[in-house]
Amino acid sequence: MTKQQILQYINAQYKTQQARDEHDFESRLEVALKDPQFKNLFEKQRTASLNKIKNNTKETLDEYKKASQELLKYIEANNIDLEKHHKCPICKDTGFVDGKYCDCKKKLLISYLKQNSYLPKFAKETFDTINFSKLDAKQAEKMAKIAALAKKWAADLDNATKFAFYLSGEVGVGKTTIAFCTANEAIRHGYSVYYTTAYDFITMIIDKQFNRLQNEEKYIDMLNADLLIIDDLGAEHSNQLAIEQLFAIIDSRINENKKIMICTNVKEKAFIANYGERSFSRLSSNTLAIAPSYIQGDDLRKIKC
Repeated sequence: MTKQQILQYINAQYKTQQARDEHDFESRLEVALKDPQFKNLFEKQRTASLNKIKNNTKETLDEYKKASQELLKYIEANNIDLEKHHKCPICKDTGFVDGKYCDCKKKLLISYLKQNSYLPKFAKETFDTINFSKLDAKQAEKMAKIAALAKKWAADLDNATKFAFYLSGEVGVGKTTIAFCTANEAIRHGYSVYYTTAYDFITMIIDKQFNRLQNEEKYIDMLNADLLIIDDLGAEHSNQLAIEQLFAIIDSRINENKKIMICTNVKEKAFIANYGERSFSRLSSNTLAIAPSYIQGDDLRKIKC
């Protein structure tokens, strides 16, 4: 689902919950109205309320206050529950507090964004849990700086001046880990993410061109995601169609202020040989991208950080 579809689905859930809340209240009121004394006091208070609305004078106001006090006294004395119960007492199941998303809606949105990010189930690493302390000092310092840049970028994608984050380095130095952290940070701030490996990405865009794509929804999700992450791009075999489609997607994301993160094991010359100068330029230029220098160092998969 796209982010817009997720929000529509969540909003529908809140409307359903509000209807349940109202039905629950009406059911308890219906039971209470079977008590003749309560019914008499309830109708008396309702009449007083209507009179106050029609003719707002001191007399009608006093009548309304008296009827309300009598009704409340009877309710309390007989333990009649006429409170409206809500799943979230903070926002009363509206999803909003002071015009902003309630925490309950934020949590629900994050949950759905994570489910629809196509991240692997094991991709739970965050910038708060990542640890480079067991690397040598120079590599640890570089990775910490990259992590700080990625965290800041992912937290405010709408206003980020750089369209791309281009991460290149040797196998196992932590590029994918940074990508997972970036994805989870973006999701935490309410952005939609689409994560894919280079192989799956190339397969999908080629299948789309030859009308043999079996899951159109995934392709739409990829195009509409606030952040597209392509992992391990550049090492696989590419063709002219793949080169053209990658460039087209890069250009469309620039025009729509949607962000992209690339992780690659190959150096500049090899990437250009596979995907061309134009794509590399957009993904790594100082004006459009954050592109730390090629990462070299220990393989994190051989070191328990």
